[in-house]
Amino acid sequence: MEREMHERKDLLTTSPDEVAFIRKTNIVKDVEIVPEDKNKFIQVIRPLLVELIGTMLFVLIGMWGACSGGVLNAALAFGLALMVFAASFGHISGVHFNPAVTLGILIAGEMQAVMAVLYVVMQLLGGIAAGGLLRLLLATRIYNDCKGGATLLTKYIVANETSVKGGVYVADYVRIWQGILIEFIVTFILVTVILMVVIDTKSKTGLASILVGFTLAANILAVGTLTGGSLNPARSLGPAIFAEQWEHHYVYWIGPLVGAVVAGFLYRTVWAHYDRRMFVKRTTTTVKA
Repeated sequence: MEREMHERKDLLTTSPDEVAFIRKTNIVKDVEIVPEDKNKFIQVIRPLLVELIGTMLFVLIGMWGACSGGVLNAALAFGLALMVFAASFGHISGVHFNPAVTLGILIAGEMQAVMAVLYVVMQLLGGIAAGGLLRLLLATRIYNDCKGGATLLTKYIVANETSVKGGVYVADYVRIWQGILIEFIVTFILVTVILMVVIDTKSKTGLASILVGFTLAANILAVGTLTGGSLNPARSLGPAIFAEQWEHHYVYWIGPLVGAVVAGFLYRTVWAHYDRRMFVKRTTTTVKA
């Protein structure tokens, strides 16, 4: 007590600059200091900038991979890029870079609706910017060969089927319902893994960025030859705009978004630890004096 009174008395006899220094270095314990987390820039602007710039770079790197060597390159480019970005900036915005991921986290109850909408806007703008940069930076022939990095349902080489009338040539392709279901499944897997290893109280881990990156890469490897392996409306929107590849574009919105909703709902009601799960009766223990 005497020590605190002595410190306060010293403050009265020190210069304003010295007082500012003392307050800054927290020598006096009861001085009010506004936490950094209450700063609007830290809470809102900085995460939105990460989602905007990060989505742009993430999608651009992935499409470079897709245009330079097919599915394997695309899977490695997207997966490794997400891994590095998540490890670097995950503490700022969560590194969603994907409207489906943001929707899943919103449904899981881990995000405010207003912030989720702002995230999605930034992600879509980032995806569009990536599509424009790819058009600017790739040679025209390479850009046209990979259709601007667009995700499209695969059309197979014409097959030769024999019938009683002779040779009949039939083109085979991935149907629309198949494409939606494929994108639904792989996005469901991705969002579920993110919720479990990043957010869940019981199973979250410091290896989350590696696990999420490998999950994305594995999914693209699995379905890249069927749908292009989007799992992300922002990834599909930019190339569609600049390469004018709109065929069945809605597949890459319906599949991922529905997959994310189901993943978020199942997490909230089934997979989550009890402290985050819905419909769990929580009891408070009272200690008798």
